[in-house]
Amino acid sequence: MKGTLSALLGLSLLLSVVNASAQFVKTKDIEKMKKRTSFIVVKERPDKKIIKLLSQKAPGQVAEYKQAIKQLNRDFPEVVKQYWALNGAITVEQKTEKEVSRLRTRNNRNYIVFDCQSMKVKPGSKVKKSKYARTYTSSLAWKIDDKDLSVPVINMYFIENDVSYPFYIQNMSDRFPDYTDLAVGLRLATYVFTEQLGGISERSMQSEIKHNAVYLKDKTLILCKNWLDDDFAEGTAQADYPYPIRFVSKEELDEIFKKDAFGNSAIAYVPSGVFSTFDTNYPSMEVNVPVVLDPVNGMPLCHTDISDEMFQAWGFSLIPQMGKSMVGFKKIRNQDIKNFAKAMKE
Repeated sequence: MKGTLSALLGLSLLLSVVNASAQFVKTKDIEKMKKRTSFIVVKERPDKKIIKLLSQKAPGQVAEYKQAIKQLNRDFPEVVKQYWALNGAITVEQKTEKEVSRLRTRNNRNYIVFDCQSMKVKPGSKVKKSKYARTYTSSLAWKIDDKDLSVPVINMYFIENDVSYPFYIQNMSDRFPDYTDLAVGLRLATYVFTEQLGGISERSMQSEIKHNAVYLKDKTLILCKNWLDDDFAEGTAQADYPYPIRFVSKEELDEIFKKDAFGNSAIAYVPSGVFSTFDTNYPSMEVNVPVVLDPVNGMPLCHTDISDEMFQAWGFSLIPQMGKSMVGFKKIRNQDIKNFAKAMKE
């Protein structure tokens, strides 16, 4: 399953980073999805290639990497049980890739499979030479190189279908996914599915998100201290933002998600996406756009305005930026807080 072509995502992926969703779902897939209540979470195993690379370049991270895999395998099924709410009562099983493959050979059509992988851009298929770049998913990466443009995603696919083409891909942050990342990912996916079940078109959803900042009023904005820029000034943020701000540690934020105890609050998060021009000369870039979301229903409320600082407009004006390691902001700045506040007035 690892290393196969998963999706051909173009400009729509970049635009979807703004609303923190990786792609739109086909109506026929939603109808199929609604009828299934059995879920499989694929068990992640340490990648021998990653361990070998870490042993050579960062030996101190080998144990950390293995522990992160163990924690991911504990967290992922628990997060699915807690945060997937579209199919009513569900059963969640954890299986290895081999076990999933055996179920597939039996023509089993009962399951939806969740798998955590990394999305990246590579040249075309080795089987058929191509001048175009393609978006792939492969083994979940452990980043030790800032030039690595892969981002972690949750792949969702029907067990009887080609695993190379999930019916939905949800991007997360640029970090190795933990409980909070998985929870945010599933809640954002739930928002997309719920809107579509209500008959909302992709274009309408994109338009709605531009006006969702009104829901920020009277909410407490939760900011994770670990995600703040080094120059971030808490006092300045509280002066720039018209409503209460609550600063929490990563451990405190994890507990909030584990207990699903958000109260009347909004969460600032930094999702990552990979954008491809489908041109091997300018293969890809990673886009990071801080957003605020309603953690109760996954609704994106607003995002930071980065167009003035980085490019003139969305779209093909981004092409000159291709091949660089990162576009956007991986940490939350004071300017982002100003932009969140500004969005409530627009």
